[in-house]
Amino acid sequence: MNTRKSYFYLFVLALNLSIIYSSSSLSNNPNSLDELKKWGKGIVAIQMTETENAEFRVVIAESNKERRQGLMHIEFMEENEGMLFIFDPPRKVSMWMRNTTMALDMIFINKDGKIITIENSATPYSTKGIPSNGSIKWVLEINGGLSERLNIKTGDTVKLSAIEALDEK
Repeated sequence: MNTRKSYFYLFVLALNLSIIYSSSSLSNNPNSLDELKKWGKGIVAIQMTETENAEFRVVIAESNKERRQGLMHIEFMEENEGMLFIFDPPRKVSMWMRNTTMALDMIFINKDGKIITIENSATPYSTKGIPSNGSIKWVLEINGGLSERLNIKTGDTVKLSAIEALDEK
């Protein structure tokens, strides 16, 4: 086989491998919550006042693998969507925004369903740790700025019935 043909075959092989790698990378890097079909789903309700609450459809990150993936590479969420991270047993945690393309509010919730910390509009792609500032059981991630807009604040209660139903998954 001549050298020119060898280079051509190597080029075609490299191109095919590149296409295979790209398509498998895309399937591992979802860009919307809809692509996390196999993950658990549920509803989280936050009670701000006696008459005001906010409900979010969530994808549940319960296993170590799911928590590591989190919302990395997700490019869009509806206003009433989010991700709920479950930590059992409750503990202090630190979150980050590595490979996360959009600003997020991180709502840290203790085992009693009380919000103990809110990180507003965490910076996309940042690897800076965001601490829970106490022992938590859940972290709810929603679109950046939404906590302030909906008046969600530290001390608000997350309806335990909604969370307990998710824990039974």
